[in-house]
Amino acid sequence: MGQQQSTAAPASSSAAEGSGESSGVGVKLFKFQQKNAAGGQWELYSANADTNFYDINEDSASKKKDWHLEIGSEIDLPVTDQFSVDAVGQRVTLAAETGAVYALKFPSTAAVQLFEQEYNSRLFENTFGVPFNAKNRDEKLGKDSILPVGGETAESREQWAEDMDTDVRPMKEEVRRDRPAGQAGKEVHGVRLGAGDRSYLVRDKQIEVLKNVYGGVQSTGVSFDVTPPKGQQSFTPNKLMLMNRERRMNMLSPEGGQNLYHTDIETGKVVSEWSFKKDGVDAGMIDLANETRGAQLDDRDTFLGIGNKRIARWDMRAPEGVVQELSSPSVMSWDGGHDYKTNVAFNCMATSGDGYVVIGSDDGQIRLYGNKTLTRANTAIPGLGGPITAVDVTYDGKWVLATTKNYLMVVKTTYKDKGGKETNGFKSKMGARAPAPRLLRLKAEDQPLLQGSPLRQGKFTWVTEAGRDERWIVASCGNHTVLWNFGQVKLAEPTTTSYGGLTTCTNYHLIKKQESVVDSVFVHDNYANSPGANDTSMVVVTKHQVWSLADDD
Repeated sequence: MGQQQSTAAPASSSAAEGSGESSGVGVKLFKFQQKNAAGGQWELYSANADTNFYDINEDSASKKKDWHLEIGSEIDLPVTDQFSVDAVGQRVTLAAETGAVYALKFPSTAAVQLFEQEYNSRLFENTFGVPFNAKNRDEKLGKDSILPVGGETAESREQWAEDMDTDVRPMKEEVRRDRPAGQAGKEVHGVRLGAGDRSYLVRDKQIEVLKNVYGGVQSTGVSFDVTPPKGQQSFTPNKLMLMNRERRMNMLSPEGGQNLYHTDIETGKVVSEWSFKKDGVDAGMIDLANETRGAQLDDRDTFLGIGNKRIARWDMRAPEGVVQELSSPSVMSWDGGHDYKTNVAFNCMATSGDGYVVIGSDDGQIRLYGNKTLTRANTAIPGLGGPITAVDVTYDGKWVLATTKNYLMVVKTTYKDKGGKETNGFKSKMGARAPAPRLLRLKAEDQPLLQGSPLRQGKFTWVTEAGRDERWIVASCGNHTVLWNFGQVKLAEPTTTSYGGLTTCTNYHLIKKQESVVDSVFVHDNYANSPGANDTSMVVVTKHQVWSLADDD
């Protein structure tokens, strides 16, 4: 179970207005039974499973439709994006909110495709509140959308595979050196890896200094409290950003991101406090990013930030060009950006090596901005319903990764315009000419093991040099780190699909820890065991511990 799948488009509104019932003839229902921590097995639950889509609010004129799938007389599942379709195996796998996992085995490919069409149609209505038809699809997803109708095309698959300068090695059973990088201590809230000789662990009201070594990090035994310069109590920063050749650190205050604390890492002291204001009005930030993917290694004093309806470039220099070192708050200089009239629900951001900007929103949209201006997104990729909680982009800007609680979405940004010239979605609007996105999902069989935990903080391999390629993708989920081979994602066949017919990849490694994983981060390519090669060296931080995970040589 579990590799890639392919789905037909959601059914038209007329096709979806039938009873939604199946006779159950030839449809078998299986339930996954977890046996132990190592796995479980599928067991036959019903040899003839009747299925019926129904609106749980059908008796209410004031409530919007809320479609459920009824299987037999005992199983009732809300129609959500927690499903996948194996057209070759003629099977649909469904995860219940209770943690139970079911699979419907259909008698033919046509039967499973028909079920998939109706499921996607009902899911569209649950997500957007309107029935699925061509008009509503164009309104919600865009008339020239990169999201396909009818599954991924052969042209889209060719565009994914043409970028195969990445060496694809088979997913093998892992042989890893897994070592703790110091003693367990105060609760861990995050980690910020450096490309130089130091990285930094965020504990309760404290920053612990780590030493970068090949394949991971080591504890230095050095830490400093996060105390603002005016003598306020220590605090735990909300966000960290390294800058000025990794000699300085910007820390976002936890109270709505109104203030920023500029820290001299060499002394461990907060040397200045800044407030975010535009035209005299508070402009709190919820996320920060360096202007480019490698800017923390440069000696620059500008950076980017986002609020719920604002993108901004901030300048820490005084008008005469000198960085201020003050013992009282100073107003950060607004250096460009854009305020939206409505709350666009910005949530996370990342930048490429050339300064292209990607922003994810709570409404599921992904916006791509050029490196010249932040006033308008050149591409807005519509959401599939789930909030985007993290984004990343490769150094060359060709690939974007967006994290939601149930899947990661990989977007290829390059495509050929009408004249046949290659461009990308940061420079011009991506449309139907661009390849369809792909989804990375966990197998339904792994859901009981993961206890319904959300996927968090997806990232590419970390490189800051042109000519080196990102080869792996990592995310955290409960007590596990999840690792995908990026080359295999590029070569995936649409034999497994999920929401909207998108090609879905479920071939990955799970790396277990004994407590909740806070973050999983690839070390910089400088500290990989085999820089520029197929290396997956990373740092995994759990609630109280830091681990270095490296491939065996």
